Amino acid sequence: MRARFALPIGLTLLLVAAGLTGVPALSDPVSGPAPPGLHLATPPEYLVLAPLFTLWDGASMLSMSRLRGLLIGLALLYLLWRSWRAFGPRRAHSLMRELGTLALSLVLLLAFLITGAVWHRPMLALAGVEPGELVVDFHSHTNLSHDVQNTWMRGFDAEANRRWHQRAGFDAVFITDHNVVTSHESRVTTGDAPILCPGIEVSAWRSHIVLLGDSLPVDRSRYNGSLDALLTLLRVSDSAYRALSVASLPEYRRNHWGRLDTLVAAGLDGFEIVNAAPKANEITRMDRNSVIEVARSRNRFVVGVSDSHGWGATSMVWNLVGVPGTQAGSDRCGAVLHRLRDGFGAVQVIERHRLRPDDWWPMWLTPVGLVWETWRSMGWPLTAAWIAWIWVLAGAGAMRRRRR
Repeated sequence: MRARFALPIGLTLLLVAAGLTGVPALSDPVSGPAPPGLHLATPPEYLVLAPLFTLWDGASMLSMSRLRGLLIGLALLYLLWRSWRAFGPRRAHSLMRELGTLALSLVLLLAFLITGAVWHRPMLALAGVEPGELVVDFHSHTNLSHDVQNTWMRGFDAEANRRWHQRAGFDAVFITDHNVVTSHESRVTTGDAPILCPGIEVSAWRSHIVLLGDSLPVDRSRYNGSLDALLTLLRVSDSAYRALSVASLPEYRRNHWGRLDTLVAAGLDGFEIVNAAPKANEITRMDRNSVIEVARSRNRFVVGVSDSHGWGATSMVWNLVGVPGTQAGSDRCGAVLHRLRDGFGAVQVIERHRLRPDDWWPMWLTPVGLVWETWRSMGWPLTAAWIAWIWVLAGAGAMRRRRR
């Protein structure tokens, strides 16, 4: 009897240990601690289905290399499990049974991944923001972008984008579709709905430059032929397009790492230092800190962005922009853009704890690291929900064996 409950007892002890050695769920990549009043608001559905929702969040915040590590690690864990079943005391190893177990495991994994990617489920939202501060996302997409309209997210229009950000606790969101300028009538709104602000993401020479503001149409062919063409875009972004320019990840890290000062000297206004897209989420803490120092020394703002293309329902980063006196019915977009011109101190980036690409966990242990880092930052209500589910399933299993 005790052996049957060894697993739930062990998991319970591990969850308690993770809670006792926990880390803050939110932090500021520039200064460290997040403001004390900030917290993540948890919808009731999220709390009830905590094991699923927290694991979906943890997987959604993995970098591309960690996603590969997740698949490799899961394959290794599966082989260990089935080897123990085949050569352990029970020796359950018929070929047909093994093929059936493999097929079922693959179906369950695909169902978990696909459901997490396409379901716009209830989300953890940033709460506890001080009056006079707006919660802003500076880089997101709709189905006017080519890499949205040709996917399962083809229905992710501006209103779907707004709903996604509303569930995550945003006040304003810049729509920055690829090489497309669109106007959004709802820059002034009432209630809790985020305001949609104008922008564009320009595919320039070996880089993506986000232009924030009511930009005129941009002929990207003028700016994607050479380094000089890219620098020209940065020089004229304000005068020709009435917009502030932001260097997007991962392109500047991959292609322009040795010339960040050159980009700034040409007129670049800011840098993304957190980007939730898996390819862009590869930046290490050391490299991120280097960008922060360049921005600090040259008085350029830094931001974190969702780069949302409609997939999933996990917000990894928010931006706090202080605009005292801004009311729900006022021009929040203009107030935010005006504040950005103050430079480095204009934005406070708030990001979630997660398993990062440069964490000490080996890639092949990514599944274990994902669960552990998720547990460490959940807080006690979600931990209690996990424990409740563990014992409900353990009890159901015991009743099933008793009936047999």
